[in-house]
This record gives sequence, C-alpha cells and structure tokens, in this order.
Amino acid sequence: MNKTMVTVVSVSLLVSAAGCQSSPNRAGEGALIGGLIGAGAGAIIGHQSGERDKGALIGGVTGALAGTLVGSQVQKQPAGGQQAAGAQGQSSNPNQMSVPQIIDMTRQGVHEDVIVDRIRLSNSRFVLSAEDVAYLQQNGVSQKVIAAMQGY
Repeated sequence: MNKTMVTVVSVSLLVSAAGCQSSPNRAGEGALIGGLIGAGAGAIIGHQSGERDKGALIGGVTGALAGTLVGSQVQKQPAGGQQAAGAQGQSSNPNQMSVPQIIDMTRQGVHEDVIVDRIRLSNSRFVLSAEDVAYLQQNGVSQKVIAAMQGY
C-alpha cells in the first residue's frame, strides 16, 4: 500500500509539472524538483527508523509544497531572440511595436517615413540579430526602417 502511495504522489507531481507549461512562473517545476528531492531525503531518513515508504511519502509531499512555493516566486524567462526582446519591451512600453507589425505595415504599402515615425513616436526598441535583419529584408522592409529599428 505504501509503495502505491509513493507511486501516486510521484505521478501526481509529474502531471502537475506538465500542466504548468504555460504558467508565467516555475511553480510546477519547483513542485517536481522539491517532491523528488523530498521523497529521496524522506526515504533515506525513514530507512533509519524502518519506515522508508512513509518517510518518502512525507518527504515528497513536503518537498513538493516547498518547491511550489519557491517556484511560484521565480519568473520564467521569455523564449528566444526577438520575441524575448519584444516581450520585455512590452512590459515596460505598452506601445512597443513588434517585428510582425513592421512587416504588416510594409506589406500594406505604408510609406517608410510613416513607419519610421511610428517607431519613434511609440518609443519602440528592437534588438535585431543578423538573422532578424535578413528576415526583415526578405519581407520587403526598407533599410531606412531597419536602421530606425536599430536606433540609428
């Protein structure tokens, strides 16, 4: 019975961690890591008193709770490249333009001077890699707009 409880708790921790992928913090990951460490420590401590399974169960639950609390205080970093720069900029600048917006305006035939003015008026900041610049050029964005995006 005790091994069944340990298995149930372990599976519950895995499911909870998998369900938190869209969460802005690391609570699920903290629960998983804390639960595994707690279960291991509890099993070792419990083994000393002949109650390994109970120790693992108590340690796992306690570790999962502590890991959830700690993980909920740690914010996830945005994933990769320009999206990360745009996401960070949007939190401090609600008017931050995005690369897709620039490309859409270009495709709609908006004059480059209007796009440049919009970038400057919105106080938009971009961190462009060589790949980003190539992508913009492939989508018809003028060099003048790219220079404005780079802060020139």
